[in-house]
Amino acid sequence: MISLRAQTAFKRGQEWEARHNSPKAVNAYREAIAIEPDWLEPRQRLGAVYLDQGRYDEAVAVYRQAQPLTPPGDGSIDYFVHTIDMIQKGALTPAAYRYYAMALDLPDEKLDDKMTLCQKALGLNPTFAAPYTMLGQTLLAKGKLNQARVVLERGLACRPTPFIQAMLLFQLGNVALTSGQRGQALDLFRKVVQLGANPPFTRFANMQLQAAAAGRI
Repeated sequence: MISLRAQTAFKRGQEWEARHNSPKAVNAYREAIAIEPDWLEPRQRLGAVYLDQGRYDEAVAVYRQAQPLTPPGDGSIDYFVHTIDMIQKGALTPAAYRYYAMALDLPDEKLDDKMTLCQKALGLNPTFAAPYTMLGQTLLAKGKLNQARVVLERGLACRPTPFIQAMLLFQLGNVALTSGQRGQALDLFRKVVQLGANPPFTRFANMQLQAAAAGRI
């Protein structure tokens, strides 16, 4: 069980991060880690703050320390390390990543703002796979199924890491399901489960498969 002191420090870090006060967020997350060294979440947030600050070597070090704490098959750390590697090699601009990170932080109802930020990210780096996931999901929410399918397939063509690939496949499954293509949707959900690289989306895909087996979809 996570101690109250660690939880308080972590919450303080989140609050400082939301206020864009990176130095205080870093200190709070470090405090949480010092109290609970085996707690994954503060290490993930500390890595994200370092990434946002352009402190790439420190971000990689934190993510590598977090790797043993992640669930089996979880590809999230590999995704972030791969993203940093792309930035350092010049294949991804920091601005494109920031636009995507800003879109991630927006509430779900801000569909138009999410779309705008993802489009800005892709305008800078068309081969950055991650924004295609959110853009496709947003188009799906707006009922623009054909556009969503095209966008998600473009994301897959970027050869994403398995972590992002699972998200793209899951959203494609949702597009297929909404379009009445049940068999294709179930095949895509099975691919997500087979990848096993993104635990939340593996769980979502399993839920869809179980709903299908029970005749609910």
